[in-house]
Amino acid sequence: MLRFGPCLSSSFVLLFGLLLLVGCGNREDGGDDVQIEKGERSSTIEGAAARITAPTDSAVVDSASVDVTIEAENFETGVQTETDRAEEIANSGNGQHFHVILDNEPYKANYEAGTPFDLGDLGPGAHTVVAFPSRSYHESVKGREAHDLVNFYVQEESGEVMLGNRDPAIVYSRPKGTYSGADAERIMLDFYLHNVELGDDGYKARYTISDDGGAEVATTTLTEWTPAFVTGLSSGSYEVNLQLIGDDGEVVPGPFNDTTREITVETGEEM
Repeated sequence: MLRFGPCLSSSFVLLFGLLLLVGCGNREDGGDDVQIEKGERSSTIEGAAARITAPTDSAVVDSASVDVTIEAENFETGVQTETDRAEEIANSGNGQHFHVILDNEPYKANYEAGTPFDLGDLGPGAHTVVAFPSRSYHESVKGREAHDLVNFYVQEESGEVMLGNRDPAIVYSRPKGTYSGADAERIMLDFYLHNVELGDDGYKARYTISDDGGAEVATTTLTEWTPAFVTGLSSGSYEVNLQLIGDDGEVVPGPFNDTTREITVETGEEM
């Protein structure tokens, strides 16, 4: 059996340790380079609100093809939001809009207030639509009275609605879709609150980002209703999970309160 002197043994251990560090360094999915930091809210748009005028609450819609009409209060759609943030993150060239969320699916952007907006062909029974104003760079206009919620039925009054007027809920908004080039450098995480106030001793919002293999790459828990920003994601697919956490540390029951979306990041680097 080979035996090593004290100096050689120490050198071997050091070399082995260095090899382990090389093998366990930052992963190609971002690894330790991924950071999430809490941001500040954009300037308030005083009195801005979305109001769903059709369908009305509890209405039974005859056709499976459903339009929603959203009126704006103290809010202008189709214009650019003039703040520095519009130059710093993904921004829509079509301007300010409403985020329209049907049955907790990814939102659709409605850029024309007061014009019927197609929700698509819906199955029979209960449906829930949530709408709120969004700046051109997709940060929601936050406020207890700024959003609107309507529960309605298609063809028949059956099934359970997903969100009641008094239910505590967190509504996933961003991130969504594909982020390419400069837009991938700093990605906003944003949500909407319904009958909820966040705080150190109350409800909390928790984001968790995982790679396409299911490994967690970053997480953050927010105690204030603000956006957050993630940096350091490499090219690839990720799952973003948003949960509403109660004061007991558990996820609050409700279809909206544990939502996962898939996003794609294209940094320009070879994948």
